[in-house]
Amino acid sequence: MQLDRLGTVFVTRPLLDAGLFRPKAAIPVLMYHSVSDDPEPGVPPYYRLATSPKRFRQQMRWLHDNGFTVLDLSDAVRRLQRGGPCGDRLVVLTFDDGFQDVLINAWPAMAEFGFTARVFLPTAFIDDERRSFKGRACLTWREVRALSAQGISFGTHTVNHPTLYELPWSELQRELKESRGHLEGQLQLPVDSFAYPYAFPQEDGHFVARLKSELVAGGYRIAATTMVGRATPASDDFFLRRLPVNEADDEPLFLAKLLGGYDWVGGIQKLVRRAKKRSKH
Repeated sequence: MQLDRLGTVFVTRPLLDAGLFRPKAAIPVLMYHSVSDDPEPGVPPYYRLATSPKRFRQQMRWLHDNGFTVLDLSDAVRRLQRGGPCGDRLVVLTFDDGFQDVLINAWPAMAEFGFTARVFLPTAFIDDERRSFKGRACLTWREVRALSAQGISFGTHTVNHPTLYELPWSELQRELKESRGHLEGQLQLPVDSFAYPYAFPQEDGHFVARLKSELVAGGYRIAATTMVGRATPASDDFFLRRLPVNEADDEPLFLAKLLGGYDWVGGIQKLVRRAKKRSKH
């Protein structure tokens, strides 16, 4: 039973439609990983990383047919900083991990509807020759440059995709610095965005504050996380919430997420992580 879907489609979405629940104005930042037919056997729907090419194109069609405008991440953040309108069906597409299927399966559907995206790369797995990460083929630098020339933007996702929370600060600094330097060298463009790999340790205030300082020192201006929710004018640019999307996102769930009906999951996520932290002490 997919509890997040039940709560969203059958509780919060009807409340939205009835005008009994009005979420704050926000811009949904969608978080994709692999666009492939990987069935991910044994993985619960909430944790799946793959969206089939067929489902992905349906989702792009749903965005188009429901009047959503796809913004680049930097444009969305600037709009939020200005405090301008952000409830008028705007959305951002992001992809983590730099898999080749972004080019093969996702880009054709995005190009069909005139959409763009921000792709976050773990630079150790992007090379002149094909490399793989988590058993999936990754983009090559030639393909990255080709996508960049067609309007796709890129950010870093560390060098080696480690669990940053478990690293010494010197190693974390190296991951931030080297990934940015390598990506800028390959693209010959400035890079100022980062996506945090794995679950974000939002419950550790000291780590969060130190991480922000390191990101600022490293030349970053925007950072996305795995915290669930939509980006609002009150969001910290270095800790943007995103909405995870995968094969389980049929039209009712997908549209409910875009309209704010899934934001409650972020509150549950926060409570669970805080409870786990307290249980360890």
